[in-house]
Amino acid sequence: MSKHVTGNLRQVLLIAGGCVLVIAAGLLAMNGLASSRKEPAQKPDTQKGVSVSAVPVEKSTVRLRTTGYGQISPVNTFTVSPKVSGHIVEKHPALEEGGMVEKGDVLFRIDDTDYSIAVDRAVAVMNLSETMVSQYRISLASDRERLAAVKKNTLLARLKYDRLNTLYENDRVGTLSEVETAEQDYNSLLDTEKTLMKTIALYPLRIQEAQSDLAKDGADLKTARLNLGRCTVTAPFSGRVQSESVETGAYITAGTQALTLADDRVFEIRVPLSDRDAFETLGLKGAPGNTGWFSGLEDIRSSVQSVTGRIFASMPARIHRVVRYDTGSRTLYIALRVENEAGPGKNTAESLPPLAEGMFCKVMLEGRQVENTVKVPLTAMNADNTVYVARGGRLKTLKVNQVTADGASAWVTGGFRDDDFLITSPLSNPVENTLLTFAAEEARLARALKKDNS
Repeated sequence: MSKHVTGNLRQVLLIAGGCVLVIAAGLLAMNGLASSRKEPAQKPDTQKGVSVSAVPVEKSTVRLRTTGYGQISPVNTFTVSPKVSGHIVEKHPALEEGGMVEKGDVLFRIDDTDYSIAVDRAVAVMNLSETMVSQYRISLASDRERLAAVKKNTLLARLKYDRLNTLYENDRVGTLSEVETAEQDYNSLLDTEKTLMKTIALYPLRIQEAQSDLAKDGADLKTARLNLGRCTVTAPFSGRVQSESVETGAYITAGTQALTLADDRVFEIRVPLSDRDAFETLGLKGAPGNTGWFSGLEDIRSSVQSVTGRIFASMPARIHRVVRYDTGSRTLYIALRVENEAGPGKNTAESLPPLAEGMFCKVMLEGRQVENTVKVPLTAMNADNTVYVARGGRLKTLKVNQVTADGASAWVTGGFRDDDFLITSPLSNPVENTLLTFAAEEARLARALKKDNS
């Protein structure tokens, strides 16, 4: 049995040795084949860039803009009311709503018969007062001359009385009757002298009263003539008839509103602005001291355009004043003035259609300046306020701040470099730092633009 086990063991070892030899031979063959195999040529790593459309980034200074709306109205309106009453006998042919009148045109006339008679009566009364003043002055001069004569006669009468009285009492010459008669003559002349002196003393007062009456009569005459002139009502300026209630033959009372004229040469528009538009966009500030309510109005550019179905050139305007500030809605109201150079009722090719009262207008305002802004097409703006740029040939996403915009473009600020290119073509799910390429023509134009700018 031991011989049998020994034989089996020898057989196992022989088999194992054969396997080892086979494996070793296989390994040697594999090493030989590996050493004899040539490595394949490796291709260079080439990554194709994404083709985009782009324009060079150009920085500029832009004015912040905003728009507002308001209703237009004439600055100057005038209500015509007669200052006298009477029947209307004449009316201007254009005296109807919308009619145009020139300065100095007769708008309507009132029957002046009674007022003409009043003038004649006032003239007569004034002439009488002038005669009275003259008569008093003549009488004063006459009484002064008479007083001088009376004083002289009084002195003579006194001397005569003294002489007769002395002769009678001392020498018993003459009679008592002669002395008494001389005394009566003297007393009579003395009374006349005193009366004249009193009369003369009253003349200045009488003349003053007569002169006062004359001044009053002169004022009455002036009023009568004014009322006569007021029967004719004329236009104070050239303008448009806004409203009227004048009829020929009708009786009109003094103070009645007959018509209203509007001057269409200067219009005003009141525009509401939000806090942001007023203070951030336009840059309005509080005025120092007592120089005004707000400062910076003169630095704002403004223009007005009528809101119609057609597009017309805007008319220049200017901010005239700040009207008020509504604390409830936080709204600032400004008043703009626009001058119609064509004049009322006249049109020019540049201002058609003309601005008219009640028309709703759009107001364009340009205020504060912002530097280093970049103009970006609205189609290149992303919803999250970012834009794509090509920087060093690769895609870069920039966060931007929109300063202002119009119908097609926005002006933004951000971390732009001078060598950046703004990507204007749409990108779908772009990956940051993606390699970019430009179309041949766009690349040529881009290089030319960069060269010109440098």
